[in-house]
Amino acid sequence: MSCLWTVLILISAAVWSPCVADVGDFDPCLHFFYESWPPKGLEGTPICQRYNNTYHFATLYSRPRRSPWFSGYLYTTPRGRRPKARWKY
Repeated sequence: MSCLWTVLILISAAVWSPCVADVGDFDPCLHFFYESWPPKGLEGTPICQRYNNTYHFATLYSRPRRSPWFSGYLYTTPRGRRPKARWKY
């Protein structure tokens, strides 16, 4: 019975999760790279990752090694002043 609950929880998490990875379609994530050109010469699975329907990362993933070859991300500087609270101890 606990196995059934585990399966139901995993299915519900997959259905209602705001994080999605589009495997194979790299076009929406090309703007993360310089002049919209991802690195060439590496074989892998292109993954365009989005959260709440906004693309955040572009990744080339190596399935045999089970690790990413590279990831692309567009950094934007935060607005306003730095917080005074320390977040690392």
